[in-house]
Amino acid sequence: MLVSADRMMAGLDEGQTVPGGTESSASKALALLAAMAEATEAEFGVTRLGELVGVPKSTAHRLLKVLEGRGFVDRVGVKYRVGPLFFRLSEAARWSEYGELREVACRPLAWLFERSQAVAVHLAVLCGPDVLYLDKICKPAGTRLPSRVGGRFPATCTALGKAVLAHSTSAEVASVLGEPLVRATPRSVTGPGRLAAQLAEIKRVGYATESEEACHGMVCVAAPVLIGGTARAAVSLSVPSVGSGEIGGRFGMYGAQAIEAATRVARLVPDRAWHERPRAAVS
Repeated sequence: MLVSADRMMAGLDEGQTVPGGTESSASKALALLAAMAEATEAEFGVTRLGELVGVPKSTAHRLLKVLEGRGFVDRVGVKYRVGPLFFRLSEAARWSEYGELREVACRPLAWLFERSQAVAVHLAVLCGPDVLYLDKICKPAGTRLPSRVGGRFPATCTALGKAVLAHSTSAEVASVLGEPLVRATPRSVTGPGRLAAQLAEIKRVGYATESEEACHGMVCVAAPVLIGGTARAAVSLSVPSVGSGEIGGRFGMYGAQAIEAATRVARLVPDRAWHERPRAAVS
């Protein structure tokens, strides 16, 4: 027998009375899972999770017990980590639109990785004010980049985010420029006017660049995946910034390679609904 989500989060079986505030309990439980999925830590204490979500330790403990019983989390001593059900969910995620996009982008990303000799290549989509990384191929040197599959990073600090924003609606761009811009490194662009000028130039040349705006010692070049005239995602390549003068002279070559990879991705998208589906507004 299937137990409804609100009863599950309350730790109840069918036939038992659902107490008030169950919807809040469900949202808090989902917040716990999101915190565990997005953080860089492998294991979490109850107190730490309560702090991340903003709930009392007793509440966090109660919700974790329910989640443990359903396979969402595992307990290791006095700490918790994501459970085996996450593997089943990650497998099911390949049927989502992002999963389909990642699957068709596999070969173009591999082509870009080999052709550009980059330390890392990425596939990402815009998710609110951030980019959400869908895939990453990297050499050992690329592991120190602040990117991981499923992770997020401020869009305005990345070439990926700028590539998508340059082809976004004026409302989407205004929403981003209307908020304080994040400074990930001392070289991150925090002036709205300067960023707006960059986006105009990116749209003109077809690719975006950033030099140590997201990570010290790294330069990134990205191009948008244009589907139905809308930037649905972006692909990028990252190279060390050592010898920045020489790298700057190769931006055109890197840009052309990124554009070619992004074009190949767009051509391979099988679901024609992508050409008609509006992208979620930036928020």
